Amino acid sequence: MSLFAPSCLDDFLINNASERDLLELILSRQLPFPFNGKSGILLHGTYGTGKSTLGLLLPSLLETAYAGNYPQASPIGQMQVVEDAIPEIFRCGGGLSSTAIVKHITMCNSRNPFHHYGQTDYFLFDEVDKLTLSAQQSLKSVMDLKRCQFIFTTNYLDRIDDGIIDRSYLIEMNKAANANAYVAMGQSILQKMALASTAMPVPVITAIAHKAKGSLRRFANEMMIEGIKLGGVIPK
Repeated sequence: MSLFAPSCLDDFLINNASERDLLELILSRQLPFPFNGKSGILLHGTYGTGKSTLGLLLPSLLETAYAGNYPQASPIGQMQVVEDAIPEIFRCGGGLSSTAIVKHITMCNSRNPFHHYGQTDYFLFDEVDKLTLSAQQSLKSVMDLKRCQFIFTTNYLDRIDDGIIDRSYLIEMNKAANANAYVAMGQSILQKMALASTAMPVPVITAIAHKAKGSLRRFANEMMIEGIKLGGVIPK
């Protein structure tokens, strides 16, 4: 169970404004994706910053965007999932072979993905750096297939093949330079614990953020502990 379960783009900290804008352009469908040789979104950064969580959420956010059945007047960062996607998930490591990966993606590409509004298949590679270099290089050929969207996560951008990087939009997810960026997230956790958003002073929340060193897991857990001390309760 997670007390703080991100459900929209605003629930994640993306420090680079242009990279955040890029995701909004894709989700608002102003920027075609895949398009112009770009078929991947590569989330990179330190441990615990929400890369895998956002990677799992993006296909459903994209499906919701393609379906168009969300409040159009709302900010795109607040768009909640309405449509579920069925991504093909590769948890890298453990002997995944390049032959098996390419064969599976090619098989998926041979069918029409009528089950998705975007008429595309979603392929999520969690911790893609754990694939061998040859396995990563083999992905280059299938990344050029039509009707395929790729989402990658990694803690080590320097271990990713240049071909994957060239075909992907890079989104950095690291510790926010300004601890105030975590305040709204912390206040949301307090409210979920049946406390007022002002139950904890802002300087206390920012101190917890500094201690967490960019890890949303550590931040949420510390907020939960301090919330209990204030009389908050863990929701059932």
